[in-house]
Amino acid sequence: MQEQCLPFTAAASLGLLVPSPISFGCCAPEDAPEGAHVFRSPLASGSGDPSFYVCDDRAARFARNAYALDEVPLRTRRGKVAFAPVVAGLSFFDRADLRDVVKLHLPYLWRTEPGVDTLFLPPLNRDAPFGVVAGLVETQWYAGCVGLVLRVPRAPAPVHVAAGDHVAHAVLVSRTLRRPAVRAVAPHERAARDERAALGEWYRDLAADRSAYKQLARRRADDA
Repeated sequence: MQEQCLPFTAAASLGLLVPSPISFGCCAPEDAPEGAHVFRSPLASGSGDPSFYVCDDRAARFARNAYALDEVPLRTRRGKVAFAPVVAGLSFFDRADLRDVVKLHLPYLWRTEPGVDTLFLPPLNRDAPFGVVAGLVETQWYAGCVGLVLRVPRAPAPVHVAAGDHVAHAVLVSRTLRRPAVRAVAPHERAARDERAALGEWYRDLAADRSAYKQLARRRADDA
């Protein structure tokens, strides 16, 4: 598949895969692992609402749905004090129309170069336990821990995620590309004529060799 359709491979190799920092899941309480902390969304109102669980992880300094993060300096009117941020593993929104999503917090700071943002997506061309709501974070300056918004599966089947499982994809995006301009080229323009000529050459090469795209892609990669 990868050799026959290089766009699949190129898309899957963009950016970074984001692993889950903790083990968690969505299931009936009796299906949760032994020792897990089981809870429901504050907006849950009936037996049809799912239950969630998280597992303590000493290596990740995670217990009872909270990370023990390092202290950070906090400037106040009385001077500088040490402040220990509290970041949950899973959290929920307080709006009824967002009952079908849960937030998975990443317990670290994600920082990019000036002018570069991060687009968080579902894992590209890979299976994932939860759907991911795409979000663009201005990670050049955003100082908090990024929270991935996951869609709760509608099916009653339980979903279990182990620490380290891939849950999202992060693609770095230049801020200059966030509002691209589109221009329709008239058929009589030189650019349109050149593109039609290039299309004709492409079909000629493809008729001569079905692997023309693969060879062209590799040649361009070598030139770069």
